[in-house]
Amino acid sequence: MIKLIASDLDGALLDSRKRLPQGLFPLLEKLTRRGICFVPASGRQYYNLRELFPGLALHFIADNGAMLAYGGQVTEVDVLPDVSEPLALARQVPGIYPVLSGAKSAYYMDDDPVFLENARMYYKKLERVENLCQAAQQDRICKIALFAQGKAESVCLPQMQPCAGRFLLSLSGRDWVDLMNLGVNKGRALRRLQQQLGVAPDECMAFGDYLNDLEMMQAAGVSCAMANAHPALKAACRYTVPSNDEDGVVRTICRAIAL
Repeated sequence: MIKLIASDLDGALLDSRKRLPQGLFPLLEKLTRRGICFVPASGRQYYNLRELFPGLALHFIADNGAMLAYGGQVTEVDVLPDVSEPLALARQVPGIYPVLSGAKSAYYMDDDPVFLENARMYYKKLERVENLCQAAQQDRICKIALFAQGKAESVCLPQMQPCAGRFLLSLSGRDWVDLMNLGVNKGRALRRLQQQLGVAPDECMAFGDYLNDLEMMQAAGVSCAMANAHPALKAACRYTVPSNDEDGVVRTICRAIAL
């Protein structure tokens, strides 16, 4: 019996136009009545997730697992000890734009219009600063997000490999690479929620589309890759379900739980 459902947002729950499925909120009401917990699990900022699900006391996995909110209250922030090395490395390549995600806000320096459009999509609280390292000293930074339009896997990820021994490098999409502390990922956060809620992995269903969802798939007995997912994620999942533009998450939940 499914008791916990975790879903990535971009590329999974959200369609290509970044819209939630029309039937989602009625579905969440039905899940709540059945005692089934729904958890948004995203690389997005916690405040961005709260805005997408207003008034709901959900559990949230934010910043790719670096921040965990239980019942609408932040309970864990996995703080990076130092951000100077990856920032210096990112600055060596034109077209890589960093964002620091912290407990209070997110911070950026660059004014590239495409970068800003994308950053504002994923960060509700976003501040421009003159020095990212100084900004990091004023907040608990849990993730470094690097934007490289269309070149996250081909350019940005190889450029950041010297950090791989000290940071977890996570490919979050075609445009984004995220750096967290080693061991931080959506799967670890999901396992913590499972422990807090008394839910076994086999009682958990998860949806994702990209490689930052891999550990979350491994933590769920029912792992579902979207039809539009990265091939490596599909290979690691038990099921492939309809795409994000076909309301695959909502349709699969309704079918699996006979709603």
